[in-house]
Amino acid sequence: MSGRLHPTDAQAYWMSSKIPNDQFLLYCFDASAPATDVVDQLVSNARSIPELGIRFADAFGFPRTVSMTVGPHQVITHTLPDGTWTGCLRAVAELFAHPVDPLETPWLLHLFGSVSGAPRCTGPALVAVLQVSHALGDGRVASSLARQLLGERDSSSPLRNPRGRFRPIEFVKQSRRAQALERTLAADTAAGLIPPQSPGREKIRVNVAPAGERSIRTVVRDRAELSGPGVTVTVGAITAVSIALSNYLRRCGDSVPERLGAEVTLGKRGPRRARNHFRNAGIDLYPAVVDPLERAKHISAALRDRRARADHPAMAAQALASEMVPAVLLRWGIRQFDATVLPDSVTGNTVVSSVDRGAADLVLGGGRIRFTAGFPALSPVMSLTHGVHGIGDVVTISVTSSASAVDDPDVYAGLLHDAVDEMAARLGRGV
Repeated sequence: MSGRLHPTDAQAYWMSSKIPNDQFLLYCFDASAPATDVVDQLVSNARSIPELGIRFADAFGFPRTVSMTVGPHQVITHTLPDGTWTGCLRAVAELFAHPVDPLETPWLLHLFGSVSGAPRCTGPALVAVLQVSHALGDGRVASSLARQLLGERDSSSPLRNPRGRFRPIEFVKQSRRAQALERTLAADTAAGLIPPQSPGREKIRVNVAPAGERSIRTVVRDRAELSGPGVTVTVGAITAVSIALSNYLRRCGDSVPERLGAEVTLGKRGPRRARNHFRNAGIDLYPAVVDPLERAKHISAALRDRRARADHPAMAAQALASEMVPAVLLRWGIRQFDATVLPDSVTGNTVVSSVDRGAADLVLGGGRIRFTAGFPALSPVMSLTHGVHGIGDVVTISVTSSASAVDDPDVYAGLLHDAVDEMAARLGRGV
């Protein structure tokens, strides 16, 4: 399998040299089988998945995908010093410092066996962590690949639509169309038909460069504790993050900004043209709204506003015109990016990325899946991020942080648990 990397995916690949952006998808199984017992099965599964049989190759213009041989070297078993869930989280966090080299392999699978104390497990757990280059796919693509790797056989392969040759005439045509639609967007915004662009937000203590120890924590809860009539899992989780972050700032003696906000991921509408098919948007977290359900309603409305703007034809036209920018110009722009130059404001004070990972029917090592988690990468101005990942009736809110932003991650995780309790109580689901 070979082909030219889509410009969006090439950008993710090139940017990884500036800001590491590997994804880490964690799946926890209630299984006592040693990790070494499932290596052969997983390698066999991987060999049957076309998208896991490719690596990247630099080329004139955009990088290419080329075939590679899948083998046991891509499935790595780890021994934990203390064998505990806490030790497992520490070991996964240490993996962040070792991104994959997509020129060799864009993915690795890490296995941790005989893990004691894992949430929702009756005995020892078997933990699988898929580490994947963001250029290979966004959260939905990576989750689909993980399910196939872990044994699902009825999952369709992600759509691939490689970019064709650069055509200057078409570039000019699409650029003119994008400019015309940009004027339409401005007019629609002025008329109140489309919500305005979300303004930047003042930085808070977590909007600093990552420094010190990286930590991850997981808040594993029932889906029903975060969702109900008019409240989706994503909205419920964002509301819990809003409550926890506000309480954390107060605990630190900081004021809570009136426009506290989050940067969220929105899947793009329309056919998938690239492995990465999403955009980011900033939403308010409404910390002044005391009642959790009222706050959730405001957050839900904010998401609808961002979706309405993202779905305007001008956005699709801008994206299409951007796809036609020659590789040499795109790469030059990325080379000019200086990660040490920090902006005066941020799109959001934290990140929340949400993906539903399907039914809880995966089995590994003879044990069933209990929960899944994921950890959005930190960046030069973002040292606290959240992942929201559901499988079956269980949802995990994952927290990634650095010591420069959160000096005690257990305290923050406790505040997040408390916030979910508040949501559950207001939803009438008990705690």
